[in-house]
Amino acid sequence: MAPLKALYTVFFILVTAFIYLPWQAIKTIPRSQRGRPSWTWMRSITIIFMRRCISYACKTRVILTKKAPKREPKLKHSEFTWIEPADYLRAPSASDDLVKSPDFRGELLRAMAIQDVSLERICGYWYFAPKSDLHVATPVQPDEQVIYYLHGGAYWMGSAHESSPNAGLDLQLLARLKECKGDVPRRLFALEYRLADHQHPSRSYPAALVDALVGYLYLTRKCGFAPENILLAGDSSGGNLALALCRYLRDERVEGMPGSLLLFSPWSDVSRSHSGPIQAPNAFSSTILNRDSDIIDSSIMYRNTSVCAFLGRLPASETYLNPYISPVSLQLDCERGGCPPHWGFSGFPKRTYIVTGSAELNTEQHLTLAHRLAQGTVHGIPEYVGDRISAGQPPEQFVWRDCYPRSHRAAQLHHSADYFAARDAYPLEERDVVLDEVKDAIHVFPVFSWFEPERSETIDRIARWIAHEPIPQESVRLT
Repeated sequence: MAPLKALYTVFFILVTAFIYLPWQAIKTIPRSQRGRPSWTWMRSITIIFMRRCISYACKTRVILTKKAPKREPKLKHSEFTWIEPADYLRAPSASDDLVKSPDFRGELLRAMAIQDVSLERICGYWYFAPKSDLHVATPVQPDEQVIYYLHGGAYWMGSAHESSPNAGLDLQLLARLKECKGDVPRRLFALEYRLADHQHPSRSYPAALVDALVGYLYLTRKCGFAPENILLAGDSSGGNLALALCRYLRDERVEGMPGSLLLFSPWSDVSRSHSGPIQAPNAFSSTILNRDSDIIDSSIMYRNTSVCAFLGRLPASETYLNPYISPVSLQLDCERGGCPPHWGFSGFPKRTYIVTGSAELNTEQHLTLAHRLAQGTVHGIPEYVGDRISAGQPPEQFVWRDCYPRSHRAAQLHHSADYFAARDAYPLEERDVVLDEVKDAIHVFPVFSWFEPERSETIDRIARWIAHEPIPQESVRLT
């Protein structure tokens, strides 16, 4: 660590420990001064402390999570595996360069060329249901299901290692699934994809997408899982990555589409078009309304630190106009997917489950995503579970969001006759979308063991959904 950064770190620790936290501890004694009046004092302080730590990471660019291993680690609750891309990619016909593999084309190949992204050996961790006799080498059974998990961390932090908070979610979900009857996943593969680096564009987008694709091919071509038996899951930026992987599989058809999609607080609008211009933000945006209730810092600093590392050499306009980066950007051109009835999500997995908390900075993105995924289906709207906060409200409010800013051209197209003609140009799809809204919950709250009982209640609903069991209405907390 550089001397100035080390000095700032010492200063940060002292100020946080002896000034900031004691002041917040006193300030939040009245419930009215907490991020949400329903929170306990300890929950409020924990969230404030986490937001403070994330702010420190953005200022110093110090990664607070475990880095990808260079050698096989010693593990207690999981099993480790290396993944060599050459073992699972189709060989190019006239070259030894695997970047020219027919598995890379379209948007992925374009972005790889701009960022000079190459292929690297990656790794992952296998998690198993408790007290099971499964191992990495256990042959895949016919029709066996598996969870493919992509961790979050704004693309430049986070880890799939068993010491990470994500591992606790993985293990608890597998433990809950073990109680379910029928065919449900008994093992989970968590990928350790390359993290973005502010100094090296070759690790920016689409490096993580390349690794996610290689990990997917490892499951289908090496392990032998059928695509329809894969449940693709991700939290935060991992949810963004899962959506990008589905889009690539849909667009280029290098492999079949996963059967299900599970998203925890997915980062769906990297551009933050929902919050409006930086100089004149929308007061009704959750980015403004929830700035004191989430673990994510709402400042431009957090936004720029994460987005700059992710974009590399790509211009900022990509966050507004590239559906691989911002699948629910309100500025998407019609030809780029921002058009009904499918809004760019035709051909996506048959089943999707989205988890969001009402105290999240990005909860509006999740509502837009859920409703756009449901548009163009036979149902038209998502199925609401959990606290069902937005149930009964007009779906157009979330699908198009008339009050939110967008380009003049996009608005003209939306209100034109061509727009309405497009609604009848495509057949409706058999695709189910479930929206799990949890009152006063924060970003990726199921990852945190201290966010109870909401965490366990949500995992229970997810397990029932995976097992095709009905979610009882009595489990829904309406107060």
